[in-house]
Formats: sequence, structure tokens, C-alpha cells
Amino acid sequence: ILLELALSLVLPVVYALICGCGILANGLVISIVLSCKHKLVSDVYILNLAVADLLFLVGMPFIIHQLVQEHGWISGDFLCRAVTTLDLNNQFTSVAIVTLLCVDRYPPGHALQHSPVGQTRTLCCTSLINAGVWASSLVMATPAMLYARVQRDNQTELCLMDLPGPRSLYWYMLYQSLAAFLLPLLVITVLYSLTLHHLFRTMHRAQRCCSARSRRVTRMVLTIITAFLICWTPFHVVQLVNLTATPSTASFYLNQLTICLSYAHSCISPVLVLFCTEFFRERLAHSRCGQGTASNQSSGSGQGPEPRGSLCPHGT
Repeated sequence: ILLELALSLVLPVVYALICGCGILANGLVISIVLSCKHKLVSDVYILNLAVADLLFLVGMPFIIHQLVQEHGWISGDFLCRAVTTLDLNNQFTSVAIVTLLCVDRYPPGHALQHSPVGQTRTLCCTSLINAGVWASSLVMATPAMLYARVQRDNQTELCLMDLPGPRSLYWYMLYQSLAAFLLPLLVITVLYSLTLHHLFRTMHRAQRCCSARSRRVTRMVLTIITAFLICWTPFHVVQLVNLTATPSTASFYLNQLTICLSYAHSCISPVLVLFCTEFFRERLAHSRCGQGTASNQSSGSGQGPEPRGSLCPHGT
């Protein structure tokens, strides 16, 4: 009873902190990127990651209200479906963008930047890729649109996924873990390892300034990926264990803890981008990209010096 009381008191406060800080941090990331004169490939990915997190956080007050409200969910079926869809869409969009960031920093990709293939890696191409990610994520979140609804439990109404039978719940959880974690994790692990190997190998060799900047961007991306894995791995591990385990009080509280950690990713990710990378610290100081010499005002063709405050070198 004490644990349940503590959970009912602490969880809404933690969620409120995540929501408030996350909205501010993601809003600041979006504002900084949009104000940049020279938007680069990494900018587009980070912008879309921030938008995905912000959309989820906008719906989070309804989740908090359900926790503190005596009668549970009072916002109706439509908002129940909308908030659940935003939640699931955030999972798919975030993991897809993090995977694409990992692919973008994969070392052999840099060797292609002056080839015909490399020349197609423009902002327009990257924007189209992200549009495809959003469309695919929305399609993959279809179960939430179809099955999320308000259900009555004793005197309390809850916004839940009302799947048709235990087997459907099993396949839904398996689908969620495979599509939103295990398959992307395979790609991330392979490319993450190869990128780290390349990063440590090149640290011991004389490098040009441009290459040093590229390594700094790679370290930033690896930081984002690490935060993603730390926040989301426990949730999906618990979900997979729950597929076969007998429900218990301990598993319920563990599930709540891992859900809270996964929600925290929407706040932690932008905070890391803002305050743990040189590039965004420069942007916060200068309020815009492209300050400096005239050579920094290039169009982003991949030739000449990089704009000051860039997230990644041109063409990468």
C-alpha cells in the first residue's frame, strides 16, 4: 500500500518535470535549428527528433491527469486515441531517426560524398527521407488508432489498448518490441561498433581541422544513441519478459519504472544536444549559424570551410 501511495504521488511529479523540461528543451532545439542560415544533414535529423519528442510531450499532460484524477481518464475516446497514437508514433519515429543518424555517421559514407551517390545527400533528399519516416511511423501506429479507447475499471475510467484477446496482446507487444527496438538495435549495434572503431583509430593520427570537426559530430551522435539505448532498453526488455512471465506486483512496478525512463528520453535527448555538444553551445551563444568569415557563407556544397556552429561537415 505504501509503495502504491508513493507511486501515485511521485510518478505524476516526475512526469510533470519530464514534460515541462522536455517541452522547453525541444522547443529551444527546434528554434535554434530553424534559425540557422545553413541547415545540414544532421540538423534535419535532430530537428525531426525534437519535433517527434515535442508532439509526444504535448499529449503528456493528459497522461499525468489520468494519474492524479480520481476518476481516471475524462477526456473521451478521441483524445485517448490521439495521445496513444502520439506515444506509439514517437517510439517508431525516434528509433528510426536515431538509426538514420547512426547510418549517417557510418565512416564509409564519408568516402562517397564526392561521388554521384554522395552528391545526392542534400537537404532535400534528407527531408524526403524524414518525411518517409513520419509516414511509415504513422502507419505502424495504426493499432493505437484502432484499439485505444476508454475502459471502465470499477469506478475509474482508463485510456488503454483494448485488444481482442490475450493472444492479440502478445502479438502486439512482440510487434512493438521488434519494430521499435530489436530490429533497429541490430543495425545500430553494428554501425555503432564500426563507427567507434573508426573514431578511436583516427584519434591517433594527424587529422585536418575538418576531420576533427567530423569526429566531434560523431561523438555527439554517439552520445544521442547511447542515451536512447539507456532509456529504451529496460522498457523493451521488460515488455519481452512480460510476454511469458506471470503478472505480479513486482513486474507491475518495474514496468512503471521502465515506462518512466522511456518517457524521460524525450527530455534527456534535447538536453544532451543543447548542453553537451560544442556545436549547439556555439549556436546558443551566437543565436544563428553562419557567423564568421565570408568563406563560412558557402551554400553547403561540401567545398571550402565549414560554417561556424555546424552540427556536421557539409556533405556528411
